[in-house]
Amino acid sequence: IEKIKKITNQGNLYYDFDEDIDNARNYAFTNCRKYNSDYQIKGEADRNLILDLLGSYGENFVFKVGFICEFGFNFHVENNVSIGKGFKLIDCNDIFLGNNVQIGNNVGIFTSKHAENPQYRADHWVKDLPITIGNNVVIERNSVVIKDVPSNSFVTGNPPCIKLLK
Repeated sequence: IEKIKKITNQGNLYYDFDEDIDNARNYAFTNCRKYNSDYQIKGEADRNLILDLLGSYGENFVFKVGFICEFGFNFHVENNVSIGKGFKLIDCNDIFLGNNVQIGNNVGIFTSKHAENPQYRADHWVKDLPITIGNNVVIERNSVVIKDVPSNSFVTGNPPCIKLLK
């Protein structure tokens, strides 16, 4: 994990088809798929399949079926967080969720930024920037988050529209 973080979490361009990166990505995808499949078939699943992937999590963290992440270990969640169905997380860099965050169904949070140079992009070079979502944030269903969200905000849409809550 630390080797991959040294590659992906620096905010610099890196080659995305690295073998170690692929292995970590496949491990997370396997756990997520097993969790989601078991939930669909049995109506329940071993929550630890997902929790064991995460970088950190607080109390009262709830997520529903359909959760999928790139790695998991870059995802950090505080207390009283609720995540809806179909949550997609490209956590190639750190993602921090504050306290009292509510995320609707089919939301995506994406740290990945493909290279702007066409040749680098064609050669699978990317960089990833961290995202922090503050306390008391609501992210409406079907929204996409690609940058920091300040505390006491309401996020809706794609591209996202951020409104401070009163």
